[in-house]
Amino acid sequence: MKPHRLAIEAFGPYADPVAIDFDELAAEGLFLIHGTTGAGKTFLLDALCFALYGEVSGDRSVKGLRSDHAAPGAVPRVSLEFSCGTARYRVERTPAHTAPKARGQGTTEKPPQAVLFRLDAGAPEQPIAAKTTEVTREVEGLVGLSAAQFRQVILLPQGRFAEVLRAKAEEREALLKTLFDTVIYERAGWWLEDRAREAKNLALEQAREQEVLRRRAADAWGPHAPEPPEGTEPPPPPADQGGLEALVADIAAVVQGTEAALRSASASLQEAQASQAALAAQADRFDRRAAATTLLGELEAKKETVEAYRQKLALAEQAERLRSSLGAEQGARQSLALVEQGLQEQLRAARQARDVAQALPPTVLGLDLVALPSAEALASAGADLAARGAEVRELAKKAEEAAQAGGAAAAASQRAGEVEAGRATAVTQQGLLAAEQERELALLSQARSARDQLEGLQRAAREAEGRAVAAEAIAPARERQHAAEVARNGADRQVNTAAAGLNELRRRQIEGMAARLAGGLAAGAPCPVCGATDHPAPARPSADAVDDGAIAAAERTLAAANQAAQASAVALANAQAALAAVLEKAGDGADPLAARQAAGSAAAAQLAAQALADGLPALEQRTADREQQRQQLAKAIEAAATAIALDRRAAGEASQRQRTLAEQVVRELGEGLEPGTVLRAFGPLEAALKALVAGAGAHTRASSELEQAARRLGQELAASAFATAADAAAALQEESWRLKLVERIAAYEAAVIEQRNLLAAPDLADLPEQRPDTVAAGEAVTRADAVRTRAVERHSEARAAQREITRLTAEHRAGATALAEKQEKAERLSAVANRCQGKAAPYISLQRWVLSAYLADICGYANQRLTLMTSGRYQLRLTDEGGHGGRNAGLGLRVLDAYTGEEREVSSLSGGETFQASLALALGVADTVQAHAGGVPLEALFIDEGFGSLDPDNLQLAMDELDRLREGGRLIGLISHVGALRERIRGGIEVIAGERGSSLRVGVTA
Repeated sequence: MKPHRLAIEAFGPYADPVAIDFDELAAEGLFLIHGTTGAGKTFLLDALCFALYGEVSGDRSVKGLRSDHAAPGAVPRVSLEFSCGTARYRVERTPAHTAPKARGQGTTEKPPQAVLFRLDAGAPEQPIAAKTTEVTREVEGLVGLSAAQFRQVILLPQGRFAEVLRAKAEEREALLKTLFDTVIYERAGWWLEDRAREAKNLALEQAREQEVLRRRAADAWGPHAPEPPEGTEPPPPPADQGGLEALVADIAAVVQGTEAALRSASASLQEAQASQAALAAQADRFDRRAAATTLLGELEAKKETVEAYRQKLALAEQAERLRSSLGAEQGARQSLALVEQGLQEQLRAARQARDVAQALPPTVLGLDLVALPSAEALASAGADLAARGAEVRELAKKAEEAAQAGGAAAAASQRAGEVEAGRATAVTQQGLLAAEQERELALLSQARSARDQLEGLQRAAREAEGRAVAAEAIAPARERQHAAEVARNGADRQVNTAAAGLNELRRRQIEGMAARLAGGLAAGAPCPVCGATDHPAPARPSADAVDDGAIAAAERTLAAANQAAQASAVALANAQAALAAVLEKAGDGADPLAARQAAGSAAAAQLAAQALADGLPALEQRTADREQQRQQLAKAIEAAATAIALDRRAAGEASQRQRTLAEQVVRELGEGLEPGTVLRAFGPLEAALKALVAGAGAHTRASSELEQAARRLGQELAASAFATAADAAAALQEESWRLKLVERIAAYEAAVIEQRNLLAAPDLADLPEQRPDTVAAGEAVTRADAVRTRAVERHSEARAAQREITRLTAEHRAGATALAEKQEKAERLSAVANRCQGKAAPYISLQRWVLSAYLADICGYANQRLTLMTSGRYQLRLTDEGGHGGRNAGLGLRVLDAYTGEEREVSSLSGGETFQASLALALGVADTVQAHAGGVPLEALFIDEGFGSLDPDNLQLAMDELDRLREGGRLIGLISHVGALRERIRGGIEVIAGERGSSLRVGVTA
């Protein structure tokens, strides 16, 4: 991926639109991004990363990326043109932000947006994706790197890769996991552990099942095992397959013994049953003879009773021929009694109905209702009553019309009263609305004025808050400047002291040089200074002689002092710049208390105006609603006056109609009588008269039927054996009784004949006087059967135990083979899992072994550069930090010092050496990630800070290495404050901070 043009607007510190043409900077290949602290240098890398992936490069959040200096309606936007291979693309992104509403007051939340175009020469832009997730997915496919890999390969954040160099092995492992996708190896180890655990559990479960089989076999054998000697424990369950086979043989012997006992018991039972059967047959014949003799005696004793029943049956059959006439006469008599009883009830009902009724005709009043009147009198009274009812119904209609007219009059009066009350209420509400409308119009005027002043008050509040913050920062900035000056002066003194000490040591070393040369003279050998072979008085070393080690230590002290002095100078410059910035921003408000009070007053005024302006739409709506309500009330008052007049006129007309109809009813019916009441009393009386007419006819018919039935019964009694109807009725019996009595007499005669025939049978002759004893024979059979039952139970239990033990033995035999296979599989899986999880030699997990291989590749790439940057002095070496069985074995780092030929801890490197090693390691990580990402071409590289820790010589070596990186057209951008870089790198980007945001200047750095 190679960037060509980056455009930013309302993003971070960049309020106004700015653009960077990377093609202009590509001629040199290496360019510098510089500016004051906090100006927004690193934010350029954030914008580059955000345009591609929707993420920022540092520790910032994607929330709040909109510039605080931008105008309220400005939309934050980042656009990047870049190429991958021969194709060129443009991506645009807008972060989520808060924007003013297009209509009305307030703000709304805008979601993030993104779009990706393909740019072909001579053709219009071709959109590829228009959703944030789709754009990110397409960019990852084009660039070949994820956002995390992009930050590791192309953007090297400030001070981050020193963590990889100085980290402990466990920390380095976590960092390497973020660089390389090795989770599959970790999951593989977990998966193998799970499989090994499952295999082990299966083997243990199989072993437990085998033990259960042996215990169940022992339980099945237990009831049949011989009793152990007194005082000894029962034998334990079988421990193996051989023990189970022995149980199979033992239970077979037990089954043979129970089978022989069963055959013996069965023979004894058969003999006892045969003897019992012979005695039982003889006892049965004895019992049948005794029973027949007893039953025949009982039948002879019932002979007179049976004869009486024969006579009663004959009378019942004669009376049965009179049953129809008896029933007809009794039914007619009962019907007549019921009719007469009903007539009395009807007469009583008629009297009660006439007593209640009023305004009756004379014919109805003249009826004698104590006895049944004649049919003519009843018919005349009924006709007159019906005519009178028709007259009363007409009067009832008139009374109902009068009542309706009265109700209508009352309802009209009530409506007129209600409308009058509503009109009064509406008049009152009209006055209240007028007063409220006047007050709201005054508030509306104030809110509109506040809305017009709001923008100016907001701007004044922001400016006052900025001056207050700057004023409050003046004192801390001055303290930091003073502390930086003190630190710089102390560092300068340290440099002077270290330089003076080194010069003194060198002077003393030179003075003692003769003694050092004399130490190497030998008799007869020429002097390296004068060439003489005779050495009469060689110089001797003084007590304060200085060796090379002391000189080297002093040089290191001086280098450290120089480095500290440079750092203090940079810190002082930063503190001075920060103080100047806050003084410029504070302006006339240098007094923090006054500036804060002014900011509070401006903020309060802005909040008050905002509150009034926010309420403007509601006030306008309420004012419009009040006017609409006032118009509606006026219309309601006018309509109420019309309704009152109409209702009052309707009430008068209805009252006049009610009076006229009431006078007609009283005139025709009489004073105090209601037509409805009179008419309701006519109904029961009419029904009672009709019932009397029907009852008279029924009485005549019932009397005639009784007379006919009595005449026929008398004729039939004269020809029968009965003197009276009562005698015939007493002899009557139901047919079921007569049939049952016939059956019982026949059964009696059959039983007598049967018992006499039974006693004459030949098989009941020649029987003994005493009954045979069958109880003893039965007891013998019971005893023999109990013995056989116990033998059957023992034989069945033994055979069941034999089947169970045989089955369990076979299952145990098959389970032993399965157990051996499961144990072998569990051992193999456990060995592999322990090896991959680092629990077995060489005690390094599969994932850590892969990470160690990645780290070896990183060190290989890093040493190629570190050797050049340190003139061949340092190289990084992998160490087994954890040692044998260490939890983090294989991830240790040490540094090889070619000057001493020994390895030492990376923490022993100086600040500049640490940066060199970190830079080399970071570039090695980039090369390794590139190699393992499919060889993604890296046409651009951005490095943020770190060069200030290098001395001039090492800075030169680092720059030489960076020069080699840009060979072949690679674009490299550096963010740094180091002045030497500005002298070395002529092209770059200067970031300029201002009160209204930062701006850019692209071109020559010096």
